[in-house]
Amino acid sequence: MRIYADYREEKSGVPELLKKLGALVILENLSVGDYVVGEGVIIERKSVTDFVKSIFDKRLFDQASKLKETSSNAFIILEGSIERAKRFTSNWNAVLGALVSIQVGYGIGILLSSDVEDTAYLIYKLGEKFLESQRRTISLVRKPKLSTLRDAQLFVVQSFPNIGPVLAEKLLERFGSIKDICNASISDLQKVLGEKRAEELFKLINSKFNDKSSENRKINVIKKGEKDSELEKMKGKSSKRTLEDFMS
Repeated sequence: MRIYADYREEKSGVPELLKKLGALVILENLSVGDYVVGEGVIIERKSVTDFVKSIFDKRLFDQASKLKETSSNAFIILEGSIERAKRFTSNWNAVLGALVSIQVGYGIGILLSSDVEDTAYLIYKLGEKFLESQRRTISLVRKPKLSTLRDAQLFVVQSFPNIGPVLAEKLLERFGSIKDICNASISDLQKVLGEKRAEELFKLINSKFNDKSSENRKINVIKKGEKDSELEKMKGKSSKRTLEDFMS
């Protein structure tokens, strides 16, 4: 399992605990959330006391809006003692109301954790569950009968690696056609897929076909240090391929 963690989380000890659980942890500078797992599952880690403070200084709902805008699968893990947090406010009902608003109004899940060990376990289990659900999802790729052009378009886009039903629809809604998806720049793809997935898809579309000696090569995220050189090579090639070129 691959988990992206904000580099500022390294000192918390959670990334190291995730590694012990068997996850591949990649430290990044995340603009939203502290952890990303599965197909865009974003997790914000907050101490209970910081959660309480962020309600009254108005930070919480701004953060919730960003989480909701970024992913439909967003969670906040509250770490620490609820009883201890009560000492920081005389208006505990406002805290309870905020919890309801975050879950119902913003559709963000709230998970409780007593310490960093619990937090790491919750993140890992979230990743497991979402990866399992993605494997079990009945998508258009598995349907033998495609009765409409829309279904056929979704069928093709879902055939790309790491692109499920939700992302396939988002790509088609944004770019309008499969041809325009194939001709899109990395920066445009990133607006829908995020940096890593966009680079993978761009590389898949624009790389020349390799012979059978390379057929077992995996499609991986370009590593830091290799990223610039790889992208420069790809930029030198024509990104204006037709759908017929891609499908042949």
